[in-house]
Amino acid sequence: MNRQYHITPAVALKKLCAGIRAECAKQGIDDDTRRAMMSRVAGVGSSKDLDLRGANAVLAHLRRSDGRRQRTEDSQHAGASRPVTEQSSVIRPQSSENEWRFVFSCAAARQKYLRKIYRQAETLGAMQSPPVTVMPKKYVEGIARQMVSAATLLEFCGEDTLHAIVQALETHIQRSRRNAPVAFSDP
Repeated sequence: MNRQYHITPAVALKKLCAGIRAECAKQGIDDDTRRAMMSRVAGVGSSKDLDLRGANAVLAHLRRSDGRRQRTEDSQHAGASRPVTEQSSVIRPQSSENEWRFVFSCAAARQKYLRKIYRQAETLGAMQSPPVTVMPKKYVEGIARQMVSAATLLEFCGEDTLHAIVQALETHIQRSRRNAPVAFSDP
């Protein structure tokens, strides 16, 4: 007795929506952020408006972003058992260019702000001692959280929020330059 079950598109869509909600809960994404992400990925504002293709795209996007976040956390915890030496006592955040890849593949209206934020992250990285290529995205999101109260990830921020983040980072860079120690040379 070999039974074959046929899942209707409505049932499949319901299961995909449940998977999206579960993945969002697992990653700590709130409802507003989830709706903004669905708007960017699938072009809909609510899971009620999703079709099968859009639901699959949203779920794939969530799983990809979770994988990147997991790899980043694993790499940060990987060196925790190393002995502390004089040089390793100061932990510098290491940023990979890959975490900023989303900047160059988003919508054009948001891309101008995200590129500016990326350039500001490069500027902040150059100001570090020792200099780094670009500051981690998490560092920039922390500044945005403190100065603009932006609780979402950069990938999901709207244009108004991104504009406010650009202004906040510019202020942060100016403050950092003002408070930077001046190198004096003996003539």
